[in-house]
Amino acid sequence: MNAAAARRATSFAFERVNSVFILAAAALFLQIPSFYGEDIVNARNNYLDGARTDFWGGVSTLIYAHIPSFGFRWQIWLAVFQIVLTAVALNKILPTGVQTARVKAIKYLAIYSSLTFGSQMTRDGLMFSLLIFGFASLNTLLSKQRRIIHTVWPLLIICIGMSFRPWLSFAILPLILMVLKTNKIRLARWTTTGIILSITIAPLAIEYAAAKGLQLEESFPQQQVMLMDAAATYCYTTNTRTGERAEKALQIFSNDPNYNDFVCQLYRPDTWLSLTKANNTSSAGFKVDFKLIEPGNFKEYEELESKWLEFIINDPVTYIQNKILFGSKLLIGSDSRNISVLSADSISTKILGVYRLAYDVAISLHLFSFFFCIVILFIGPARRFMRDRRGGLNIDQFALHVLSSVFIWNSLSAVAYIGSNGRYTYALTLLSLVLYFSHKKQHRTQIEKNA
Repeated sequence: MNAAAARRATSFAFERVNSVFILAAAALFLQIPSFYGEDIVNARNNYLDGARTDFWGGVSTLIYAHIPSFGFRWQIWLAVFQIVLTAVALNKILPTGVQTARVKAIKYLAIYSSLTFGSQMTRDGLMFSLLIFGFASLNTLLSKQRRIIHTVWPLLIICIGMSFRPWLSFAILPLILMVLKTNKIRLARWTTTGIILSITIAPLAIEYAAAKGLQLEESFPQQQVMLMDAAATYCYTTNTRTGERAEKALQIFSNDPNYNDFVCQLYRPDTWLSLTKANNTSSAGFKVDFKLIEPGNFKEYEELESKWLEFIINDPVTYIQNKILFGSKLLIGSDSRNISVLSADSISTKILGVYRLAYDVAISLHLFSFFFCIVILFIGPARRFMRDRRGGLNIDQFALHVLSSVFIWNSLSAVAYIGSNGRYTYALTLLSLVLYFSHKKQHRTQIEKNA
């Protein structure tokens, strides 16, 4: 009996490793034509050949500028690293054992989606691969060793991942608490406080240390947020004084005194880049003179900051309304759509397009959005409620943790809003759904063992 059980366990383990390995290999070799990434190339060149500013972040610059390029393009080595991290994490965290066809389908979709997003040549792709590896390691260690000291290095990996977007660090705390609760880890109050402070502060400290260690010149990347706030306020407000204050802030971004006369025809709330050029029919023919504040120009930045704070403080209602608008756009990732196979012009890009077709369709339909994530979490409770209305609409604790993370991430992203590209939110959506799926199966397995 024990030998048969051992053979079944070996078979399940082989099936899991084999499926993850096959899809990981496909994610690597079929996507080679797409391994470039404009932002990460800019971050690398900014340090190696450029002005060495902090516009792309200290951690991004540190990592992307020091990836070797021997044998292959440096992006391929980066893709290998990200795919290996993601594949190892999926192998650790996804459930094994006898599974229904539906569970297997969900598992393979999770593997495909995670590997495809985790191999993207963006800061979010690398952040996701580090996060899912950190969470998988945390869950695995706690399931074997219940001492809290064993959480240090997985939490460090999670903090390094969050240092790409350190202002969002607080949003992953509910997911960490979910992992601890799943493994029945009881924490003293001081330990909980320590974890909260570490996860919140460490990514900011890592980013600051990287920027200072590389001696990057300050370039005020936060001016993108101020630009979007000023444009939304100027173009949408009905308060004349507020509009005039926002207009003064906007004028800093152009030497053309007539820029504000047509800026609202340029403006799309999906991206700050819409303010830099005439890119739609209504603005055709406009000559746009746009500039960001130059690195090291503290005087002009302080002027912008002062005018930005002035229209917020004097009219907080308009500011909050704009943030609600931004939050609603982030909720669905409104600026994300692309079916790459339709524009493929070579055999390699056509193969890439076929591989990415399901992923591209999911993005175009916003199936990785926060909104769809929330819908998925409510499907189960809604079905149970329809069968038995006496019990009310009960949402399990795992779902509540995920919903808390989504709410915090979306709110913080709205505050620091520069656009509604879905990649700003997909990392949390995919991470949350993989963890939720894994912990639900783990919880059911424990119930069955105890029955």
